[in-house]
Amino acid sequence: MPCFGREKETIELWRRFDGGENLLMLAPRRIGKTVMLNHLCDLAGDHGHRAIVLDVEGFHDEKDFFRQCCSAIQEELSTGTAVMTAFAGRLRQVLRGSTTEGADWRQLLMQTDWKEFADHLFTHLNDNNDEPPWLILVDELPVFVQALQEKGGANSIGEFLYWLRGVRQKYRNVRWLYAGSVGLDTVARRHNVEGALNDLHPFTLEPFSKDTAKEFLADIASRRNCAFEPDATDAIITRLGWLSPYYLERIAEDACMDAGASVPVDTLAVHSAMNRMLELSKRIYWANWREHLDRNFVEPERSRLHAILETVARQEDGADWNLILGSLNRGTQTITETELRNIVDTLLSDGYLTEGRNRRYQFRMNLLREWWLRYVAPRG
Repeated sequence: MPCFGREKETIELWRRFDGGENLLMLAPRRIGKTVMLNHLCDLAGDHGHRAIVLDVEGFHDEKDFFRQCCSAIQEELSTGTAVMTAFAGRLRQVLRGSTTEGADWRQLLMQTDWKEFADHLFTHLNDNNDEPPWLILVDELPVFVQALQEKGGANSIGEFLYWLRGVRQKYRNVRWLYAGSVGLDTVARRHNVEGALNDLHPFTLEPFSKDTAKEFLADIASRRNCAFEPDATDAIITRLGWLSPYYLERIAEDACMDAGASVPVDTLAVHSAMNRMLELSKRIYWANWREHLDRNFVEPERSRLHAILETVARQEDGADWNLILGSLNRGTQTITETELRNIVDTLLSDGYLTEGRNRRYQFRMNLLREWWLRYVAPRG
C-alpha cells in the first residue's frame, strides 16, 4: 500500500520540482515523510528525473554524507554505476596524483577535502545535459546537522547549511528535498543560521483527513477479510485525535488480528486495540517521542520541554499560556515570555502540541497524551 491517500500531495510535489523549486518538507514524526520520499523516488523515471533517497541519520561528518550520496547514486538501477565510474575518472584527471591512479570514488573521497570532492560531484551531475536531472531526497537532515555540531562545534552547522545553499544556487539541474522528524527550520533558528534556508520552499505534509482515514482503515480491514463497524471507525478517529497513517495502521492491524477474519470489528474491539497500544510491550511505537527530546536538546531547554508537556498533559482540556509560564517560573527559576515562545514553537513544529484559541495548548495526538501521562510525566 504505497503512499495511500497522498495523490494530491504527490501531484503538487512534482509540479514544484518541474517549476525548479527545492523543498523543505515540514511534518512531525510518524506522518509518512519517509514513505513519501520513497514514493517520489519510485516515480522519478515517469517524471523525467533520476532520484535517490539519502537517510543521513546516524552519520556524523560531511564525508559520511557524501559517501552515502555516492553509494545511493551507484545503486540507482538505470545508469548509476556508469555515472559514478565516469565521475571517478573525471576526478582522477583533475587530481592527477600517483595515489589517485586506479582509485575509485571511495578512495578519492578519503584523499580529498569534502568540499572539493562534492563540488566535482555536483558539477558532474549538473553538466550531464544528455541525461535526466537528478532529484536528491534527504531524510533526517536536521538530525545529521545536529550530529555535526556535536563533533565539530557550533559553527559546523552554519558552515554546512550555507554550503548546501551555495550548491543549490550553483547547480540548477540538481533538485533537493529535505525532510526530517525534527524541523530543520527549528534547528536553523536555534543556531541563528536561518538565512541558509531562505531559498527553500516549505511544503507541509498534513495528517489524513477524516474521510481519508476512514478509507485507509477500510482498506486495511478488507485485506484481512474483515470490516469496521461505522461506530468503531469513529471511535478510532476520535480517540487517536491526530490522524497519523502510522498509528492508524497499527491500531487497525491489531484490532483486525484480534477479531479474526469475517468478524465485524466493533467499538469495544478498537478501544481494546488502542489500550494494547499503550502497554509497556508496545513502547517501541512511542519511545521516539521522548527520545527526541532527551537526545536532541541540552539543559536547561530539555527540562523545560518536559515540564511544559507534563503541565499540558495533566490538564484534560489543555493548558493556557499563563499556566505554562507559571509552571516554569518556580523558585529561583525565571523564564521570559520570549524564551517560552521559542520553546513552545519547538513543541508545535515537532508535532507534540497544537495551539487553540487564546493560546491554549493541547497534545496534538490524544493517544500520545495518554502514553505521556502513563510513562513519562512524573507521578504525583
